[in-house]
Amino acid sequence: MDNSDILVKILFLAADPSDERRLRLGQELRDIRERLQLSKERDRFILESRESVRVEDITQAIFHVDPQIVHFSGHGTSTGELYFESLQGKSQLVPADALANLFEQLANKIDCVVLNACYSEISAKAIAQHIRFVIGMNQDIGDKAAIAFSVGFYKALAANRSIEDAYHFGCVEIQLHNLPEHLKPVLYTNPTAKPRVKPIIPNPFVPQNGRVEQPEQFFGRQREIQRIFEVLNSGSSVALIGKDGIGKSSLLWEICRVAENRLQQSRQAVFFDLNDVGDEKDFYIALCDKVAIAESKGYKLTRNLRQRDKKVLLALDNVGKLTWKGFTRQVRDQLRGLAEGGDAPLRLILAANEPLEDLFNDSHNDGKTSPLAGICQSENIQPWEDAIMRDFIAKFNYALSKILVETRNFASLQM
Repeated sequence: MDNSDILVKILFLAADPSDERRLRLGQELRDIRERLQLSKERDRFILESRESVRVEDITQAIFHVDPQIVHFSGHGTSTGELYFESLQGKSQLVPADALANLFEQLANKIDCVVLNACYSEISAKAIAQHIRFVIGMNQDIGDKAAIAFSVGFYKALAANRSIEDAYHFGCVEIQLHNLPEHLKPVLYTNPTAKPRVKPIIPNPFVPQNGRVEQPEQFFGRQREIQRIFEVLNSGSSVALIGKDGIGKSSLLWEICRVAENRLQQSRQAVFFDLNDVGDEKDFYIALCDKVAIAESKGYKLTRNLRQRDKKVLLALDNVGKLTWKGFTRQVRDQLRGLAEGGDAPLRLILAANEPLEDLFNDSHNDGKTSPLAGICQSENIQPWEDAIMRDFIAKFNYALSKILVETRNFASLQM
C-alpha cells in the first residue's frame, strides 16, 4: 500500500444492533471520509460504506465493491465473536472461525482487514492465517479511542504510508487525544500472503481539452447511445446525469452527430452549451439563432418552431446554468411545453451534474416536481468499466504505434 500508483478501495461495514450499547459509527465513517478527502492523494481512494450490516450482507458487499481493505466497526464479545444485525435489527453473532473461513476464500482479493470492535483480536488472529494484514482490539475499546485510531490510520494511509506505519499512526492518534487505550489495537501480519494491487490506468488525454468533437477520438459509450436513442424514439426526452469531467459534453456532441441516422422521426440536431449565454434574454436570442428562426419567446417562439419545416433535437449542455441569477422557471416551463407530445417541435437531451428534481428544487415549494424532470427520462452516466478502459488504452497504444511507424518510414524516405 505504499505505492502511489495503486488505487485503493475501502469497504466500511458497520453494525450497531438495537439491543446493544449505541456506538458513534456514523461519526467514525464521516471522519474517515473527511480525512481521505483532505489528502493530496484523495483520487487514489474509493470509500464505500454499508450500514446496519446483516450476516447475508457481508459477502454481497465484498463482491460488489471488490475492496483491498475491509473495515468493520461495531461490537465484539470477550470470546471473539463479532455482532452483526438480524432481520429485526437485533444482535446476531458470527464466530471467529466462520470469519476466517470467509476470508480464506478472499485471500487473493483483500490485502487488509480492520476489526474496530471490542475483543476482536481473536477474530483478527484467525483471519490473519489468510490475509496479509489484520488489525483487531485486544480488549474493550471506547468510542473516542476507536474513532481516533481510524482517523490516524487512514490519515497515514492517505499520506502514502505503509499499512504497518498507518497502524502505528493510529495508535499514536489515540495517545494524542490523551486516551489510555493506545495499546489495545494489535496488528497481525502474514508475510506469505501476496499483496493485491490495482494500478491506476493512466489517462492518455493529457493535457485534457474538454469536449471531444472528433469522431475518431470518441470511444466507449455505445451502450449509452443505444439506450438514449431508444428513449428518444419512444417519444421522450432524456437527461444525462453524471459528475463533472465524466464525458457528458462529448456524449451530447456525438449524439448530435449521429442523430440523423438514429432517429426514426427526422429532426435537426442542435448543440447548445448554456455556458455561452449570460441570462434568460440571452438564452432566447441564442436559441432562435441556432434554430434559424426570428428572435422570439413565449407564444411567438412556440409558433415559429411549429412552423419550421423540420423539428429540432435540442442538446442542452451545462443545464445547471438555468439555476443562475438572471434565469427564471419560465424558461423551463416553456421548454417543457415545447417538448411535450409525440409531435412536439422540440425533443430535449439535457446534461446535468445532478438529478433534475434536485437541481431545480424551486418547484418543491409548490409541491410540484421540476417541469423538466417531468418529461425527461434520466440516464446516469458512469465511469468507464475496467474492460472498456483496457480496450481503449490498447487501441490508443495501437494507433500511437502506427503513427510512430509511419513517422519513421517518412523520415527514412527523406534521407
